[in-house]
Amino acid sequence: YNSAVSTEPAPQILSPVKPVSAPSPEKPQPPAAKLNIDDLHRKTASLLEEYFNIRLLDEALQCVDELKAPAYYPEFVKEAISLGLDKSPPCVEPVANLIEHLFIKKILSARDIGTGCLLFASLLDDIGIDLPKAPSNFGEIIGKLILAGGLDFKVVIEILKKVSDDYFQKTIFNSAPLQFIFLDHSLHF
Repeated sequence: YNSAVSTEPAPQILSPVKPVSAPSPEKPQPPAAKLNIDDLHRKTASLLEEYFNIRLLDEALQCVDELKAPAYYPEFVKEAISLGLDKSPPCVEPVANLIEHLFIKKILSARDIGTGCLLFASLLDDIGIDLPKAPSNFGEIIGKLILAGGLDFKVVIEILKKVSDDYFQKTIFNSAPLQFIFLDHSLHF
């Protein structure tokens, strides 16, 4: 009686484990490639909301890595800035910290960050109407990302060109960290 019971579970345990483990390495790759933009946007919004609530950088890093969509990372950067600045109060420091952390851990490249900032900058003329502090807050984020090595000055010039409103351009540039970084940078020439 005992030997019949003990032999039955062993095959049941072994047989499901083998089929599940064999296809699992093959299955994650195709769905990752097939994820559509709506799914990525939904997952991004969800992980960013969670990050802004609990502010655990390594957990956010794991969630971004699990997206398995490097081509989407510039959009992720744009969404992080957009959602962070839409918060009350705006999450300037948490956004900058998240993007910097993902850059240091080699999840995001400087190109991802630059493209994401350019995407956000192209929306800033509209966003700035509803969120008057967005240009200044964006300038602070840019300044922190320059200091982290995630943005260079050529990209910042392109970002400023994307913003058509002169007042917003000046506000971005005159944000304290960005202004001091440019001043410090110009002294080294």
